[in-house]
Amino acid sequence: MRKKLSLITLKTLFGLTLLDQSAAALTLNGKKVNFSNDKKEIQIKTRAMTVGYKTMVVKFDTPLSRQIKEKIYEKGISTIVYAGDLSYYFYAKVSVLDSLNFTEFGSIGEADMTSDYRMKEESGLSTFAQDAYQNFNILFLAELSFSEVEKYFSDNSVDAYVLKVLPELREAQVEISAADIEKLKKLPLIQYMDRNQKMKVVHGEKVDRNAVTAKNINVKTLQGSRYNLNGENMRIGVVDGGVVRSTHQEFTSNGVSRIVNKTNTDTNFHATHVAGTIAAEGDKSSAKGMANKAEVFSYGFSDVAFAESFLKLYNSDNILLSNHSYGYSDKIRLGEYDSDAATQDRAVNNNPFLNVFEASGNDGEVDGYSDFGIIKGPGNSKNIFTIGALNVTSSNVAKLSSTGPVDDGRIKPDLCVRGEYISSATDESDSSYATMSGTSMATPAATGAAALIMQQYKRTTGGFDVRHDVLKSIMVNTAVDKENKGPDYKVGFGMIDAKAAVDTVKTIGTNSVLVGIDTLSHNGQKVYEFSLAQGGKFKTTLSWVDVEANPSSSVTLVNDLDLLLVNKDSGAKYYPYTLDKNNPNALAKANKVNRVDNIEQIEVSNLPQGNYQLVINGYKVISDSQEFAVASNVPMFDNVSIETLRPSQLKNFAKTIHNGIL
Repeated sequence: MRKKLSLITLKTLFGLTLLDQSAAALTLNGKKVNFSNDKKEIQIKTRAMTVGYKTMVVKFDTPLSRQIKEKIYEKGISTIVYAGDLSYYFYAKVSVLDSLNFTEFGSIGEADMTSDYRMKEESGLSTFAQDAYQNFNILFLAELSFSEVEKYFSDNSVDAYVLKVLPELREAQVEISAADIEKLKKLPLIQYMDRNQKMKVVHGEKVDRNAVTAKNINVKTLQGSRYNLNGENMRIGVVDGGVVRSTHQEFTSNGVSRIVNKTNTDTNFHATHVAGTIAAEGDKSSAKGMANKAEVFSYGFSDVAFAESFLKLYNSDNILLSNHSYGYSDKIRLGEYDSDAATQDRAVNNNPFLNVFEASGNDGEVDGYSDFGIIKGPGNSKNIFTIGALNVTSSNVAKLSSTGPVDDGRIKPDLCVRGEYISSATDESDSSYATMSGTSMATPAATGAAALIMQQYKRTTGGFDVRHDVLKSIMVNTAVDKENKGPDYKVGFGMIDAKAAVDTVKTIGTNSVLVGIDTLSHNGQKVYEFSLAQGGKFKTTLSWVDVEANPSSSVTLVNDLDLLLVNKDSGAKYYPYTLDKNNPNALAKANKVNRVDNIEQIEVSNLPQGNYQLVINGYKVISDSQEFAVASNVPMFDNVSIETLRPSQLKNFAKTIHNGIL
């Protein structure tokens, strides 16, 4: 091993500990990035640079704090973006990079910006005519406006037509000449690019049996007089293949409709069916929706989809809950974390009160698909609810339902609901109905159930909204186990139990609160103590809204928190569930820390009586801090912590909380 360089200057300026060359390698676009801290090698690389701008990857063994980033920016670095594995993209003028002397920045490697983006089963671009134009999603290393993207392409002589720019997501959709794709890939400001995909709704065949979903997930109980939850005053977004038939009898009363169509597209059979499962009044009892008094805002995905759609729902109509029963139409990006997945995670990380429900897909019985790892791109986001479908008896996964894991082993789907034989409204007339099957039918049932949980949260907290990690920890912790014991890649953490989730929410404000929130920094630790007078079942779930991952990286978890239960009397330790991506049908184990998921769960069927500590460690936190939520079936939290969620009523609350962390 080469002798480690003297880094006194950097340590003095920034207080950094730098990575030795022997540390684990970073993999980008399937290729290992070779880092070096050899002075001569670094000088050769920097002096070989041409004029203009360059992107380098710099690797450390501790995260860069906001204060350190600000000092690095002062040195002339234009952009610092996390690349993965404690490595960062540094984008700046070549003259700035050269003047900094990279020996001050530790180990460096050249960003593999020229390698092929993910095209596993996509047609090779060489098959396109040179004058053809292709539609691409592009992620930039900086937030650029529409005019800045156009200028960047023009300045670099790239023949591209800019269709759409989303600065908050660092994303643009462009049509680019096939002849200029290689040129585009080499531009240093581009982080990642992939082809824009055609979309379709995800549903199965029409059949002739009625749904009992509301009963199975305990929504029917919540609609009764004891709870009196019906979604009233709740706004829900539905993005689908068209808009909902707003005049249907299930959505109108005295000539007033609870459907608000936001795009100028045709009414759609599928969209109306989805909206009915969420919010139908119940004129036909078997088709009554989960949240039958909610207001639905309807968008067609031909206008907006994925991250752009739920940001538009929030910015235009202050909608925090949305349903997305659609996905890619082609067999593409199975198990992968692509640009759509990354921008969805970025959107929710920037706006952590957004709650997004997406269908896992209906490829479980399609010829040519594997048994596992077939959820497509956006369904593999960390900061959404990916919903699978159960069969007609809600006893097992529906055969049509797409399964996880994500390529790196992360658990997907998150939760499941019955998706077979769901009766709901359609757009054929104001009194038409049909019964259908699919994850498209399961997802709106989950969305409607979430609306009731959110309605109860508002009641309990005095009108405030529920943060994504809080809702997810509650819904996952109260889910009913299905298929394999513990979580699995077929149904995630199990079937939603809306009543159990609402009962957990109702403990807020009592002396026995079952949910809490807190914050951790890198290497920080939080400890919650409790005692059991007698043994019994114990279950707790940790959830956090993670920073978006770099789609080029082989790892999708960025901030890594660890959950551990310790018996103070005996010293016994209880670990969270983990799954083996290489043996996807195997039972979950609980014998080590979880380094993959941003949902961690500890479950013990008969925990002995005694004194316990629930310990949460900030194993790796690349942002200055990481908020998290924990739900449990045993009281151990300070109820006052929930009060910190009150800023959720502020517009653009996320910018107030996060201050634009890179």
